[in-house]
Amino acid sequence: MASSMFDTLVRIDCTGRKGAAVSVGADLAPFIGGMGYGTKILVDEVDPGIDPLSENNKIVLTTGPLTGTTAPMFPQACIVTKSPLTGTILNCYAGGFLGAEIKFCGIDGVILEGRAPDWSLVLVEDGRVSFHDARPVMGKGTAETERYMKEQFGPEVKTLSIGRAGEKSVAMASIFSETRTFGRGGAGAVLGSKRIKGMAFRGTRAVDVADRKAFADVTARNIDVIKAACREEFNLVGMFSRAGTGAGMGLVNRRGALATKNHIYGVFPEGAEIDGWAYAKKYYTRAISCFGCPVHCGMLHKFKKRDNSDSWLRGPEYETMFSLGSELVNKDPVTLAEANQLCEDYGMDTLTVGVSIAWAFEMAEKGILKDPELSLAFGDSDSILGLIRKIGEREGLGDLLAGGPKVAAEKTGKGSIAAAMQVKNSGFAAWMPQMMKGVALAFATSNRGACHKRAPIGDEIMGRIDMDSYQGKAPLVREIQDTVNAIFTLVACRFHEFVAPKETYPQFLEAATGAKLTLEQFIRVGERIWNLERLFNIGAGMSRKDDNLPDRCFEPIKGEASKGASLNHEDFDKMLDEYYAVRGWTREGVPTPATLKRLGIG
Repeated sequence: MASSMFDTLVRIDCTGRKGAAVSVGADLAPFIGGMGYGTKILVDEVDPGIDPLSENNKIVLTTGPLTGTTAPMFPQACIVTKSPLTGTILNCYAGGFLGAEIKFCGIDGVILEGRAPDWSLVLVEDGRVSFHDARPVMGKGTAETERYMKEQFGPEVKTLSIGRAGEKSVAMASIFSETRTFGRGGAGAVLGSKRIKGMAFRGTRAVDVADRKAFADVTARNIDVIKAACREEFNLVGMFSRAGTGAGMGLVNRRGALATKNHIYGVFPEGAEIDGWAYAKKYYTRAISCFGCPVHCGMLHKFKKRDNSDSWLRGPEYETMFSLGSELVNKDPVTLAEANQLCEDYGMDTLTVGVSIAWAFEMAEKGILKDPELSLAFGDSDSILGLIRKIGEREGLGDLLAGGPKVAAEKTGKGSIAAAMQVKNSGFAAWMPQMMKGVALAFATSNRGACHKRAPIGDEIMGRIDMDSYQGKAPLVREIQDTVNAIFTLVACRFHEFVAPKETYPQFLEAATGAKLTLEQFIRVGERIWNLERLFNIGAGMSRKDDNLPDRCFEPIKGEASKGASLNHEDFDKMLDEYYAVRGWTREGVPTPATLKRLGIG
C-alpha cells in the first residue's frame, strides 16, 4: 500500500563519518513521525543523565506524514535532543523548505550520533551520506556557511547550519535553516559538540499518499478554511498574512500582557513603533512563505542599518519584538532588526538571549553587574548589540550570560535569581504569567522549559476564557499539551491549529498513510509522548521543584492596564496539584504505574 512515509531513517555516525539507512520498526511506527519519532528514539537510546554536549547525546531530525505533500501549512522539520540549556529533553522546529527536501531524499529523517574527528559539513543526497571539510567556514556566521554549502553542493540544496555560538557551545545556540530556526534549547550547541558545522540535503524522490482522492479532498477543504481565515480582518492568521506575526502586538499591549522591562510592566507605550504594522509601513516589505503555505506570514524587509548601509531581514517575528524590543525597553525598529540579524548570524535563540540581557540590565540598575565598555542601560542600542556579540563570542559578561539566565543568576547570587525570567533555564516567551494563569501553568510544566507553543494563549488573550482565573486551567493545559504534541508528529505549523478543525488531522493521516485513528486515539499519541518526555526528565533529575516560576511572577505587574495582576503561591500550587491529578501523576509529578499501563508505556 502506498504511503507518504518512506519508513526509513538514516543513522549518521559522525565518529566514523558514514551513514546507513535503517527501517522504521513496529515499536516506532505508532508514534506517527516528527516529534513522535524523535522522542521515542531519544528516550530509547540516550541515557537521560548524560552531559548534553558529550558524544553520547544524539540529534534526531525528523519529518512527518504530511511533509513534502500538498497539505498546506505542514512545512516543518523537528529536532529532538537533550538540551544543554535546560538539561531536559528538547523538541524544536523550523519551517521553510528543509523538511520537504529531507522527505524528497526518500527518508523520514536522520539520527546524528558520535562526534566527528574534524569539523565537517554533511551532504545527504537521496539518502546517501558524505562528509566534507568545514575549515573554510569555521568562525563564519550561519548565512555565509549556508552560502558556501550551496556553492559547493549546488544552489538547489536545502541547508542548516550553526554560527559562532554553536561552535563555542553557547547554551542557547540555535540551528538555522535559511532564515528559519530550530530556535529553543541549544540544539546548535549539540550540533557543534558533534563538530558538524552544517548539513545540506538534496532529493529527487516524490512523496506519494495512500488515497490520492481522499487526500485531495481533505486538502481542498483545508485550503478553503485557511483562505477564509486570511480574508477575515481580525482573524489572527489573516493578520499574520498581511503584516507577519507581529500584527497582534497591539492587542496584547492593550490587554496589559506585553512583557516589558524584564517583566516588570505589562504595557510598552512605544509598542506601535516596533510591531508588524510599523515594519510594513516604514520599510519595503515582501511577504514570503514556507513550503506549501498559503498564509505567507514571513515578512522580508529592506531597511537601512545604523551605519546607513542597506540590508534585508526576514522578521523580526513577534516573540523577538518582545525579547529584543519591549523586554529591553527598545523602541528603535532598526536596533531591533540589527539585534535580530546579529542573533541569526551568531546562531542564537532570540528569546533566551533577550531575557538574559534584560536580567543583566536590571542587575546593572541595581549595581550588581557592570561592564567596562557598555552602559547596560535599558533601551541603549550599543548595550543591546554589544551584549549579543559578547554572548556569541563568550567574552566578558557575555560568557556569564551564555550559560542561560538561571545559570547566570545562580553564579551571580545576591537574590538575582528572583528576576531571571526563565523556567528550567529557558527564557520566557512574550507572555505574562501574572496576567494569564493558563500560561503560567503551561510555562511551569513544559517539558522543554517556558514553552509558549502549548499554552492557552489565544483563549486567554482574546477573552474567550477568563485569563485571571485559576479555575479549569489544569485540564485545559493538559488537553492543549497532548493535542499539540500529537499535531507535531505530522509536523504542522502551530498556526494551522488556529484555524483547522481538530478532526482534520486524523483525516489527513488516514489519507496520507492509511492509518485509521479516531481523534481521541490521535490525541492519545500526544499524551503518550508527553509522558515519555516526563520520564526522560525525571531520569535527568527533574522534579516538582522545577515546575515553578521565578519570584517576579508572584509580584504585582506595574502599569495601569495590567491592574497589578500577580500570581498567588497557594493558588498556583493548587493548580499544579490539579494538573498532576488530571495527568494521572503523583503529587511529586511522577506518572503512576496505572497511567503508564493505560498509555502502553513499559
